[in-house]
Amino acid sequence: MSVIIFNGSLSNQSSLYPIQVILEHKFEAIGMNIESYILHQIEIKSCIGCFRCWDTTPGICSGVKGDKGEEIKKKVINSDLLVFLTPITFGGYSSEIKKIFERLLGILQPGMQIINGESHHLKRYDRYPSFLAIGVIEQQDQESEELFKTLVHRNSLNFFPPKYWALVFQDGDDEAKIQQELTKVIDEMEVLKY
Repeated sequence: MSVIIFNGSLSNQSSLYPIQVILEHKFEAIGMNIESYILHQIEIKSCIGCFRCWDTTPGICSGVKGDKGEEIKKKVINSDLLVFLTPITFGGYSSEIKKIFERLLGILQPGMQIINGESHHLKRYDRYPSFLAIGVIEQQDQESEELFKTLVHRNSLNFFPPKYWALVFQDGDDEAKIQQELTKVIDEMEVLKY
C-alpha cells in the first residue's frame, strides 16, 4: 500500500508541515509506503495547455520538459492514496497543488462520457488512487470551506478515486484536534482495503 503526500504550501508558509508529519506517522504506523513532496522545493512547471498528452503522446506530457512532472505522474497512477495538503485560497487549492492537478491531465482520456447528466472525461487506466484533500484556512470562513469541499467533490468526479475526502483545519488548531480528525478520516476511508 502506498501513499503520496503533496504539501502545497507556498515558500513563505509553514503551517502545513506539522500536518504532513502527523500524516506520515499515521501512515507509517499502519504499514503504508510513503512518499512526500513539498512542492515549492521541487521543480514542477505549469501545464502549457498544448494537450499533446491527450492527442499526440497519450498519457505523456511532451509539452513541458526538464522537471519532475512525469516522474510524479507515474508514481501517482501506481499509488493507492493521494493526499493534497493546501492552504485554502478563495475556496480553492494553492498554486502549487493546482500545478499538480494540471500535470495529471494525461491520466485521463480526451473523450467525454455522460454521468448523471454531466460531461466527464474518460478513464485512461483501470484503477485510480483514492484521494484526501486537506485544506488549512487562516480564520473561520464557512463559505470558503464549503467551496473547497465542493471543489474536491467536483475533482473526484473526473479523477475516479475509489474514495475521496475533504477535510478543513483552521490555522492554529491544536495538534490533538488534528490527530483526532485525521485518525477518524483515515479509518473511515479504510485506506488499508484499497
